[in-house]
Amino acid sequence: MHRFALAFTCFAMLAGPAAAQTWPYDHIHLAVPDPTAAGNWYEKNFGAKRNPEGPDRFMLGSARLVFLKKADAKPSKGSSVDHIGFSVPDLDAKIKELEAAGVKITEPVREAPGVFKLAFVEDPWGTRIEVVQDPALLGFHHIHLRSPDPEETFKWFLAKFGGERTKLKGKLDALKYSSPGFSDVWVLVQRGESEPSEGHAIDHISWRSTGPLAKNVDGLRGQGVKVLVEPRPATLVNGPGIVIAYVLGYADVKIELVERPGLKPGE
Repeated sequence: MHRFALAFTCFAMLAGPAAAQTWPYDHIHLAVPDPTAAGNWYEKNFGAKRNPEGPDRFMLGSARLVFLKKADAKPSKGSSVDHIGFSVPDLDAKIKELEAAGVKITEPVREAPGVFKLAFVEDPWGTRIEVVQDPALLGFHHIHLRSPDPEETFKWFLAKFGGERTKLKGKLDALKYSSPGFSDVWVLVQRGESEPSEGHAIDHISWRSTGPLAKNVDGLRGQGVKVLVEPRPATLVNGPGIVIAYVLGYADVKIELVERPGLKPGE
């Protein structure tokens, strides 16, 4: 028994600390000069569904797309949240449709061997969007971060918000966020110098607290996470009140944490 306990302890030390419990992914917050126009654009071009919580809130599966009114946001490209990704059944047809609608195509359709077809477009307010053809996850597909050290970025998010460290299509290093009742979301990281996400078109990203937010924020603080805004109540135009907080992630990714009392998973 003593030899078994010692062996188990040694194995645990070699394996390192366990990942945090997975937090469900909650929303993307885009900075735009006209939230109404932006909502209409994403509804028309990427099938965002209106959320009755307010006129600036839409749904992409179980993730919210929220618009922050800001006239001078910088483009997302080159920030610590470089772009977001959507998946469609037929990429060639979708890019032709977007082009006909006047959407700016920044990189034409190409094949990533062994992964999927992809292209890049940009919304009118500077958000860079990767459009991929991945039938395994249609709709909102991924968040693509930018960091001088991708490996440390993955480790940071895994330790703080859980997720599954894996490879997308068996090739791309990634974190996968899967929670019962919620849509899957991939997080990818590319190597490169970046600017803080705050003040850019993709101002911040967000995870949902599955328990009291104040307690979870204290837990993150205990891990050395910088708390930008302490937990506080917030009201919506319609719908139940929420509790929010902000923390600073690796490579200066701004992160909003949300507690949504009374809502079921995925709501």
